[in-house]
Formats: sequence, structure tokens, C-alpha cells
Amino acid sequence: MQVTVLGATGRTGIHVVRLLAARGHQVRAGLRSRRRADVLRDEPARPVVADVTADRDDLVEALKDSDVVINTIGAPDPEPESVNLVDRDGAIAAIRAAEVAGVSRFIQLSAQFADSPDQGDRLVRSILLAKQVSDSVLQKSALTWTIVRPGTLTDGPATGRVKVAGHLEPGRITRRDVAAVLVGVLGEPLTENRGFDVVSGDFPVAPALATLE
Repeated sequence: MQVTVLGATGRTGIHVVRLLAARGHQVRAGLRSRRRADVLRDEPARPVVADVTADRDDLVEALKDSDVVINTIGAPDPEPESVNLVDRDGAIAAIRAAEVAGVSRFIQLSAQFADSPDQGDRLVRSILLAKQVSDSVLQKSALTWTIVRPGTLTDGPATGRVKVAGHLEPGRITRRDVAAVLVGVLGEPLTENRGFDVVSGDFPVAPALATLE
């Protein structure tokens, strides 16, 4: 399976790249600029420029021949202008480009409470609102979609154990475990056309995903 990871050099995206390659997938690492390719010098992925804030035709070309797109992009700061450019408009551009490019599956990294921003942390309200819009566009698209809404992200080691459900109480989860979930949904039909929360828990990823109702 050929998978393009958007935001491949980010703190979550890089773990997605490594897990996909370890499972035998052909991986294309989407970058905003060719200058970022050096970060991937020792990674098992082919760099491709896929700037979600630039020309749409170029983005369509970057996504062609992909079976799946995993979108892990995120704004570098929480300022509304930056967040709207990347998490809202950029994600929407990626969704539209994937449709045009003939991609069949689109997996989006969102955030807990993105489907109900008024219940989330006020400090990240702009991010939740932006993701709510792009998540809604994905749900209405022609793509087979999955929206993964993790709790507060940490940079700790992988635990390999998570809790998933349509909605969960606020929680935390390591980026490595989120990456395992993003990759794990490829093998679980119950995640198709579904959005769900994920936090640290007691179950391995595959059995946890298999409990989705």
C-alpha cells in the first residue's frame, strides 16, 4: 500500500512514517519544503513536496498514486491566523486535493473536543475550532475517512496501550501511541467513516480499535 504522510517531519508524523515502513508500506513523506528533506535522510520514506498552503495543482500531483493519505499537519503556533491557515484551510486543501488525485482513504489527526470546541480548553479554542471545520469537510467528502481525536499529546515513550471511544473524558497520550493508532486504523474496518477519541489506556491498539461501536 502506498501511503503519503502530510506533516511527515513533525513530532507525530515522523513516528507514523517509521511505523508504516516497518509494516511494509511504501511511504511518501509530505514536506512543506524540499529544505526539510534532510530530516528524513535516514528514514525509510521518499520525500515529496506537499505544501497544503500553496498551489492546489501541485498538491494534487504530490498525492497522485497514493492509496491513503494520513494528515498530521499542525500550525507551528496557536495564533488564530496560523491555525486557520494550516489546521483549517490547509487540511481542507489536502482533502480536496486527495479527492481530485483519486485517493481512496484519508486519515486525519484531529484533537479531543474538536467536535465540541466549547467544551475544550480555552487556551486551544482556536485550534479546536479550526479542526472542527476541516473535520466536517472531510466527513462530507467523497473519501473513506477516519478522524482520530487524541487527548493532550506528550513526547514520552510508546506504551502500546490505549483507550478509544466516540467520546472520552479528557486525557493524555504519547505521540508514539497516537502514531500507532493512525497506522492501526488501516487494518480495522470499524474505523472507516468514523471519528473517535483516544487517550492512554489498558488495551493494545488493535484490540482497542476492534471495540469501536
